[in-house]
Amino acid sequence: MAGGDSRRFGSDKALKEFQGRPLVSHMLDIAREISPTVLVVVSDGEHLERIKPHIKMGRVVVDPEDSTKSALNGAVTAFEHAETDYTLLLPIDTPLARPSLLKILVEMSPKHGAVVPSWPSGYIEPLHSVYMTEHAYYHGLKVLGQKSFEMHSLLNRLQNVLYVSTEALKQFDAKLETFKNFNTLGELKAAEGKYRSK
Repeated sequence: MAGGDSRRFGSDKALKEFQGRPLVSHMLDIAREISPTVLVVVSDGEHLERIKPHIKMGRVVVDPEDSTKSALNGAVTAFEHAETDYTLLLPIDTPLARPSLLKILVEMSPKHGAVVPSWPSGYIEPLHSVYMTEHAYYHGLKVLGQKSFEMHSLLNRLQNVLYVSTEALKQFDAKLETFKNFNTLGELKAAEGKYRSK
């Protein structure tokens, strides 16, 4: 999911470097450890041209023209173009994500409308979740048709959603760094030294 407008970064977040490589390259490496079928979703043709040189393997797809920029729009674009029964969504800004944790979510996905990590506070991680592709696409279009652009609105419509406690997921990622995202350039720079050895 590389289609955000990156307002807090001031420029294209996907191309910002972390440990000497663009975030999109980190996320592609993580995705390829989980599946040979990788899609990169961007918001428009201009974004496509900027990011395309960094995509050596995988397809790049573009949100519909004039669509409202939102995570849900990007997710529905992913579901539309996916060629697999289940789709794992990943944001562009979590380069510390552990494939071992994500693979567990994928393994839980059969017969579920979605598999969603959930924090003790009730906060959920819809962009680190696995969705039944056709089911999510159908309901995603319905939600967008109602002018709602929240991932929660999609999840509320899906059948048989499995919420997985992040406490249980600590056995695959003790510090839950899979969900550590960088919202500003300052956060990204501050993390450079801390995570350099990793």
